[in-house]
Amino acid sequence: MSEKVLRSIYLDIEQVERIKELSAQTGVPQAVYIREGIDLMLNRYLKKTRKKKGKRGVKHNKSTSLKLLKK
Repeated sequence: MSEKVLRSIYLDIEQVERIKELSAQTGVPQAVYIREGIDLMLNRYLKKTRKKKGKRGVKHNKSTSLKLLKK
C-alpha cells in the first residue's frame, strides 16, 4: 500500500451525502472513492493540458479548470 498524507478538504453537503450513501451500500471506505475521484480528474486534466500546452505547465485556477473540462 502506498504512503498516505492527511489533507483537509471542503465538500458540498450533497457530495458528502452521496459518498456516504455509496460507501454504506458498497462497504468501500469514503476515502477510497475520494482518492479515485482525484486520480480521475488528474488524469483528465493532464491529458488536456499536455495536448494544449505540450510539456509546459499550465497555471490552474477555477476558470482554467472549468475551461479544460468543457473542451
